[in-house]
Amino acid sequence: MKRFFLLPILFLSIFSANAQVNWADDVAEIIYGKCVNCHRPNGIGPYEFTSYQSAYDFRYLIQDAVATKSMPPWLPDPNYSHFADEFYLTQAEQNLIMDWVNSGAPSGDLSQEPPLPPIPSGASELESIDFQLSFESAYTLQSNNDEYRWFVVENPFDTPIYIEKIEVFPGLKDVVHHADLYYDSDNSAMANELADPLPGFNSATGGNSSERYLNAWQPGANLMEYPEGWAQMILPGGSFVMELHYGPGGQGEPDSTVMNLQLLPVQDVVREVDSGWLLYDSAPVLLDGPLFIPANEVKTFHQRTQPFQEDLSLINICPHMHYLGKSYKVWAELPDGEIIPLIDIPDWDFNWQRYYTFPYILHLPAGSTLNSVGVYDNTANNPYNPSNPPVDVSRGERTQDEMFLTYFTFAPYHEGDENIFMGDTIPDEFGVPVFETGENALSLEIFPNPVQEKLFVNSDIQGEVSLEIRDVSGKLIRQNNVDITSLKTNGISLDEIPSAMYFIEISQGGNSTTKSFVKE
Repeated sequence: MKRFFLLPILFLSIFSANAQVNWADDVAEIIYGKCVNCHRPNGIGPYEFTSYQSAYDFRYLIQDAVATKSMPPWLPDPNYSHFADEFYLTQAEQNLIMDWVNSGAPSGDLSQEPPLPPIPSGASELESIDFQLSFESAYTLQSNNDEYRWFVVENPFDTPIYIEKIEVFPGLKDVVHHADLYYDSDNSAMANELADPLPGFNSATGGNSSERYLNAWQPGANLMEYPEGWAQMILPGGSFVMELHYGPGGQGEPDSTVMNLQLLPVQDVVREVDSGWLLYDSAPVLLDGPLFIPANEVKTFHQRTQPFQEDLSLINICPHMHYLGKSYKVWAELPDGEIIPLIDIPDWDFNWQRYYTFPYILHLPAGSTLNSVGVYDNTANNPYNPSNPPVDVSRGERTQDEMFLTYFTFAPYHEGDENIFMGDTIPDEFGVPVFETGENALSLEIFPNPVQEKLFVNSDIQGEVSLEIRDVSGKLIRQNNVDITSLKTNGISLDEIPSAMYFIEISQGGNSTTKSFVKE
């Protein structure tokens, strides 16, 4: 089995020595594509970057954020794996922004700037808010310590509904540690709500016994959405339960967190989705537990699931740690031993815990396992350590405790799931499986691209070459040795390969080149 890593394909503009970087030609596309989703009217960013003038006014703030790599807040390592609609900055893009500010932030010809992408008119990113979950009245935090509280909303629908998108707006952004959503089919939670004199209820009244887990929200989380036509089915007769974990320091402050649901008409539903913490911080998944980090130590832990009994289709992934978290890497191991990189967060940040959607739905055959390694820093060198001096920390639900979890959305696998593209557009930089390349890449062109039946190769090399085709997850689709002349004249028949994005590698004598192509 070959070991592989991911190498970004960079599509870089080459400027002449006299060309000046400007907004219209160079910078607007970057800001509009990777910053405006947050930095817009009613967005979560504190400033708007929706025009040249607004970006110019905050040019030094933008430059500082780029120089310190604090923005955009993209945590996964792009050299390990890739996701749909990534918004990290390549080195070339960072250089353009820095050069633009340093040269006075010129506008260029504003009539030639790219159009502003469609942005929501309000805070919600949903096409429609079909049902909103909210408290009966605002809840005032009772303590400066961590609080867990559950709020119950009766399901008003008398037929099954299908949730295709979920978004969360925490009322107290600086205090809400997580806001999760459950479904209680037997309405036992409602009795607890009615028995508590305050909005919602806590463990003194009764615990949350809801059996259905629908969604997890942590600070920095984005919209949860599923593939087109996929949804979570909710049967009538029960209640939604909003679980709010408030971190310390909010006593006396009112909270009115809301959750918005976008529903899919029943006639449009093609698949049902499930979700849950497939990697969790106790045995048997936690291999070297218990999760205990002594004071003044850096400690590493590992997770491994039992082999799955059925084929799964993974949609997205969301790791979770608290403030001692330092790094978190997750991968899948297939039954034949092949490793599929899922996510690597080398510099954990509690404030940015997103759902990361795979570019294509990821097929895990039965017998596969999920695996991870996580590192915790409980020393004074960790600037986010909540204890000074450090104290022993164990697994627990308080903010100063720790967790080691990864949340997934998934569904039973159906043939062809791996060909469902999850992004809005194929990114300019994409993870390409590359194998033991030499110092000099081979000269290679492929055409047509996109391709329907046969892919041809144009190259100045001669003789026999090794050919490999892999999908976006790195799975080997085809492998053989062939004379380069045949690839030039006869091409590569792709009739049996499903429509999707692939990568072709041609290697010879220790050197190789990898190209991407789309099979229509």
